Amino acid sequence: MNIKTNWEKSDFDNNGLTDILITGNTSEGPQTICVLDMGDRFELKKISQGELYEACSFPAIVESNKIVYYRNKIQGRYGSLFTKETLIYRNGEFIENNDILKKHHILEIKLRCSGGYGPNDDLDVEIISNRDMMYTITGRDRTTYYNSKLSQEKFKEVIDLLNYIDFENLADEYEVGYSDASTNRLEITYDNMKVKKISDYGGMGTRGLRQFYDLLFSLK
Repeated sequence: MNIKTNWEKSDFDNNGLTDILITGNTSEGPQTICVLDMGDRFELKKISQGELYEACSFPAIVESNKIVYYRNKIQGRYGSLFTKETLIYRNGEFIENNDILKKHHILEIKLRCSGGYGPNDDLDVEIISNRDMMYTITGRDRTTYYNSKLSQEKFKEVIDLLNYIDFENLADEYEVGYSDASTNRLEITYDNMKVKKISDYGGMGTRGLRQFYDLLFSLK
């Protein structure tokens, strides 16, 4: 794997400044982090995901402005799987790199977050191709509805990210290795009425999926 040092430097966010990738021991155990020089401040991004999600991980290696990250990914009842990820900094976070982009015609997006331990509300987000968005929060005592039309810029951001994470080729199911987590259910209708469904127990399926969830839940 050509691991030579516990730190590397590069310009991961392409802003012309030097960033540092560090692997070492912390109070939470071994961690890989990236410190980004934003010019007027520094930002810390965690690359490691913790012992609930990784049985172990290996120091990351820089390839150009990308990170190659090795880990034993915990897959719930399926045990763990040794994986290699190539990560790129995109829209504020590191996600899986995709050099072969497909541009699908997205007709409808549905995301439901439900379940989990405690009195959690269920969240539903629906976006259709005319940029209409419906956002529903269902609690024990009441249901709240929000309706809006996304701007062209925000709608493009949603569609571009969805295509970038190559949703069509993601697994149909993901799950974490612990109980009492919520489940994200994503349904994409695209092209000639094709449907892609993803069930993600724990909401940790891929880094790209997590960025997509965060984007949708921020739209309210």
